[in-house]
Amino acid sequence: MPDERKHGNASGPEIFRTAMAEVIDIFSEQLLNSAHEKGGGLTAPDIREAVENFKTVQNSFLDNLFLDSWKKCLEAAESAHWSTARKFHFERVMVKCFSALLPRESETIESGRHLSRRIIPGFIHGLQQMMGPEVYAAYGDRTSSLVDALRAVHGEGFSWNEVYGDPSCQSIVEEVLVDIAHYFDDMAKRRNWMIDVVDAHMPATTNIPEKTWNFGDGAFHTLMNAIYGDLRTKCLHEEGLEAVQAVHGPEKTDALIVLLAGLKSDHADLTQAGRL
Repeated sequence: MPDERKHGNASGPEIFRTAMAEVIDIFSEQLLNSAHEKGGGLTAPDIREAVENFKTVQNSFLDNLFLDSWKKCLEAAESAHWSTARKFHFERVMVKCFSALLPRESETIESGRHLSRRIIPGFIHGLQQMMGPEVYAAYGDRTSSLVDALRAVHGEGFSWNEVYGDPSCQSIVEEVLVDIAHYFDDMAKRRNWMIDVVDAHMPATTNIPEKTWNFGDGAFHTLMNAIYGDLRTKCLHEEGLEAVQAVHGPEKTDALIVLLAGLKSDHADLTQAGRL
């Protein structure tokens, strides 16, 4: 990974601005020299000729200036990429829990089959609200450290499949889901809250099918079933339930069981009310 501090102040626009200033200085100096040679003044044709010469005549100094500026832009872009990407490792890992339900670029979103990508900001905001800033940041640091370590091990062969399949990553996801389970002791209340949060953070779209899609009761259950599917499967078997309890403790495991039961009961209530 490049040293982000080295190029922290060299943004792309600043690099272009500096290069342009140098080019203007060079051209201005050439104009002044030309004016001096012509007795102190330049006509419009003289200036036009100077401009054409400046654009077409090979200049090794300018060539080196452009090459150096290009290299700096590449370095700045790479630094910005890593800086931004590292901030969202944890978010990417959590979204992976339901990424199979997001429509591919060639697909049209379908209610009951897909979840819109536009729910991601609200989903992340909901996690932040339930976890609090310090806990959320701690999980972010853990995930970023894991990704950095795996990237160092795999080098150019690194892919996010290494992250998703790593036991440490799976432990982080499970820990998060178990930790926030107690917030869902009143499923109907938390469902309404989550719908409001996601709806408030859904970005606008010009895509017609996306405009008609909404995050409602059914989409909430689709999301929660995707997120907690693996834990539900574990808890269906005594051995798996004991494993969850051994890792997370009886209190958090009880909260998880309440969540899973609440999802089932809430789904039945919504179905009976004709809302699903």
